Amino acid sequence: MILRNASILATSCLVAGCAFGESHKSGTVNPGAEGLDIGSMIQPLTPAGVFRLDDYSCWGPHIIKGDDDRYYLIYSRWAKKGGNWLTSSEIALAVSENLEGPYHHRKVLLRGRGPGHWDELMAHNPKLKRFGDKYCLYYISSRNGSSRGHIRDSQRIGVAVSDSILGPYTPSEAPIIEPAEPVYNITVNPDVTEMADGKYLMILKGDIKPRKPADPMPQRVQGLATSKSPTGPFQMLKETAIHDMDTEDASIWYDRKREKYFAVFHAHTYIGLIESRDGFKWRPAEHYKITGNELRRSDGSMLKTKRPLQRPSIFIENGEPRALCLAVPAPGDWHCVIVPLRQGSRAENERY
Repeated sequence: MILRNASILATSCLVAGCAFGESHKSGTVNPGAEGLDIGSMIQPLTPAGVFRLDDYSCWGPHIIKGDDDRYYLIYSRWAKKGGNWLTSSEIALAVSENLEGPYHHRKVLLRGRGPGHWDELMAHNPKLKRFGDKYCLYYISSRNGSSRGHIRDSQRIGVAVSDSILGPYTPSEAPIIEPAEPVYNITVNPDVTEMADGKYLMILKGDIKPRKPADPMPQRVQGLATSKSPTGPFQMLKETAIHDMDTEDASIWYDRKREKYFAVFHAHTYIGLIESRDGFKWRPAEHYKITGNELRRSDGSMLKTKRPLQRPSIFIENGEPRALCLAVPAPGDWHCVIVPLRQGSRAENERY
C-alpha cells in the first residue's frame, strides 16, 4: 500500500518499521542535539531565490560553496522548444555572491556524449560533491531506444570528476552502479555522502519490481549502495531507505551535531525527512513533514503547484541547514527556487 498522509505514515512506520526498515537502536545519542526540524526553519521565498531562464526549463537545483566564498548552483536544463529532459537535458552552473541569490548562469558543465557511450543522450539530475581535492559530479543519462519506455529503462548513474568547480569534468566510461535486487530496471537520482569508516554511501531511485518497457510504471523505491571510492563502482545493498511508498529525489547528508544521517525526498503531496544512525536502517525523522506543495513568498502571496514540488536538496554550511532547494514544475515555466532556512532552535523559530 502506498501511504501518502504524513501523520499516518510517520505513526504507523515508527510502530511497525514498515516503510523504512527496522528502527536502529545502537549508537550514542547526543543529548544536547534536538531533533532536526527543517519545516519550522523555512523562511519566505524572495525574488532573488527564484532561478529561471527564458529559453530553458530548469530543474534539480543543488548548491555548493566554492573556495572563493561564492555560491554555485548546479542544475539541469533543456530547451523549452523541442527539448525533453529524458533525451536532451544538460547540466549547467550558475553563480551568486549570496546564498539566497540572485544566481546567474555561468556555463554548461556536461552533456550527453552521443552514440557509443553509456551517457549517449543527456546529462540530468546532478549532485556535485567535493571529496578531498576532487569535485564529483553525479548525474544520470540515457541511451537511444525504440520507445520512450526503452529509453526510460536505459537510465543509469555516472560520475564526472574535476579539480575545479568550473571544470572541465571527465565522465566515467561506464555507469557506476547497475540495477540489482531490491532495485530494478533503472538506477537514477543519486546522492552520495562519506561515512565514518571512509566508505561512501549512495541513495538512489529505482523500481520495486522488474518490468518490460511497455508495462505500466511500477512503484519506485529509494535504494542504498556503498563503495570504497567516491567514483565507484557502487554495490547495491539489500537494505532500502524507503520501499513501500512511492517516493523520488532523495538527497542525503551526515549531521555531525546530531550524529545521524538525514535524507529529504518528495512523496508527491509533501517533502519529507528520514533519518538513520548507521546509514542502513532508516525511519521517519522526529519532524517528518517539511512542507506541502506550497511556499510563502516574501510579498505574502503563495506559490502553489498542481504538480508536486520536486528535487529537494539541503545546503549545509558550518554544520547547519541553510537553504532548501526545490524544482517547481509550473506549466511552461519549470524553474528552481532557493528557500532560506532560519537558524536557531524549534522554540526560537516558532516565535516568528
